[in-house]
Amino acid sequence: MEKEKPKSGIAAPFRNAYKFYRITGFTQLCLSLFFVLLAGCNSNDETRESQVKTAYRAINKDDTASLRIKLTDKEFYGRFEINYHGAYKDSGEVTGIVKGDTLKGTYRFQRYGIETWHRIPIALLKKDNKLIMGTGSMEIYMNMTYFKKNIPIEYQNPKFVFEKVP
Repeated sequence: MEKEKPKSGIAAPFRNAYKFYRITGFTQLCLSLFFVLLAGCNSNDETRESQVKTAYRAINKDDTASLRIKLTDKEFYGRFEINYHGAYKDSGEVTGIVKGDTLKGTYRFQRYGIETWHRIPIALLKKDNKLIMGTGSMEIYMNMTYFKKNIPIEYQNPKFVFEKVP
């Protein structure tokens, strides 16, 4: 009887490679759990965007501001737009934290028709179902603008007082 010749060629070393890639029941379980957790993490972003946001509007002389935010006990986020006498408009995202009746955060915006992004701090005071936009002294540290820590934010003469839009 003649012995079979060992097969040679490019595929010869990979003939038994399937043994290394065999997926066991435990591996399947781990992979399934991983993909379920991954899908759960991604769905959180979708639900955050689909949550209801409250719309506010404020008018000061010829300037109009619109604020559409989702407000929780600890944070807020949404869109903020200021229309200056119809001449130009600032629009962008607002995000921040909530401490008691005060909302402090960042307004990241673009001026209408200009590609440059700007970032400034924003402070809002919740009072009588309204949001009062505060003003304060600012400083720049490492090319980022902040409210000065030792100087309180002023809410007495606000530029905008936001009321809910029905």
